Amino acid sequence: MKIALGHTNMDLDCLGSLIMVKNLFPEYRLVRSRLIHPAAHNLYNLYQYRFNFLDIRDLAGTPVEEVIIVDTANFDRVKEYFANISSAPSVTIYDHHPGENLNIAGASLIRRYYGSNTTILAEMARKQNIILPPDEATIALTGIYADTGRLIYENVRREDYEAAAYLLDCGASLKLVKSFLETLKEDIQLEILHQLLRIGVLKDIQGHAVFFTCLELEENIPGMAAVVEKIMELENPDAYFAVFGIAKTRTVLLIARSQKASIDLHTLLAPYGGGGHQLAASAKITGKAGREFMDGFMEYLESALLPATRAWDIMSREVITLSETMSLREASGRLEAGEHTGAPVLNDRGELSGFLSLRDIMKGRKAGLMQAPVKAFMSSKVISSDGSVSIREVERIFYRNRIGHLPIVRGRELVGMVTRWDYLQFKLKQAGVSKNP
Repeated sequence: MKIALGHTNMDLDCLGSLIMVKNLFPEYRLVRSRLIHPAAHNLYNLYQYRFNFLDIRDLAGTPVEEVIIVDTANFDRVKEYFANISSAPSVTIYDHHPGENLNIAGASLIRRYYGSNTTILAEMARKQNIILPPDEATIALTGIYADTGRLIYENVRREDYEAAAYLLDCGASLKLVKSFLETLKEDIQLEILHQLLRIGVLKDIQGHAVFFTCLELEENIPGMAAVVEKIMELENPDAYFAVFGIAKTRTVLLIARSQKASIDLHTLLAPYGGGGHQLAASAKITGKAGREFMDGFMEYLESALLPATRAWDIMSREVITLSETMSLREASGRLEAGEHTGAPVLNDRGELSGFLSLRDIMKGRKAGLMQAPVKAFMSSKVISSDGSVSIREVERIFYRNRIGHLPIVRGRELVGMVTRWDYLQFKLKQAGVSKNP
């Protein structure tokens, strides 16, 4: 027999990958994990007939020659299946986790660093011109949308968009995809959502805005990952670590989400036996209460997190400047020659004293005062920084003050400037996009 399986606690991307295997390799039987992730229950309940899963117990005593594994290369996440397989089958793995080491002996690994594991198999089907039934295309598209944050996470690649377009062409329903991703459907989830929002704490750790919650529960409640994702959306921190202390079993469930590649959750949670993605991971810790674990974990993050990028890391050091005594006409020519929309103004001691924009020059031109000194039209209330602010704070400064230039000073001495261009190029670099020519 030939079988295909995914990791324990099957999530939407795992189910999406398996439905693609069903279409690519129809001779393989799909096998169901004992656990289905709470976020995937609704989809599974509606479409389980599409999978026609074997139960793990059906493998006992049945010779298995070939196995396809999707969405993991870690043996611990598939050992529930192999406990029922007595033969030594050949194994092929399709996986997209960049930080997960292959530890399944003799397995052949096909790894693509796409946002979704389903994308790997959908790409293969697209190239083979396989047309999926609309229901199965909907399952696959839900998997892609779930693991890519509806195609906006930083791990998204061009191939994810191409796979989504292919599945839409097969008849996938975006309306149904949206309904499967709206996972806060239980009253208890909404109750805990409100509790977490009340007790949440935002801390600056190494320049990163990190949100923390710690909630003690009598017993484990399914669907907490969906609550965490909703809070991540509402609070918009760089990362969120939710600690749930389960009194009944004296265990801790840690669920983490990140939106920065520099906060690699897969690596950060590895010492706690965690697993998952760079931007979404979880861990289960035994023998500790929630608050006890939280205190030690926050100390760990202080040393484990790399410092965030600061304004001085991305500032331009060669800055066009103007003097107070320069005429508006001279200042206009200087700005236009360099295609600048404004520049810092220095006094006779070389200190930052103001900022002149093209809008200020327009006021002088309309008044017929282009020979007037820059000092007469410049803004003397300059918003500046010593350069230690995070990129997130630079973004806030630009937004709150409707400006696109942030002079960086030591005392009153101008040492650089962060512009919209610097900020945008940094964001593009983070996303892996080359600078514009």
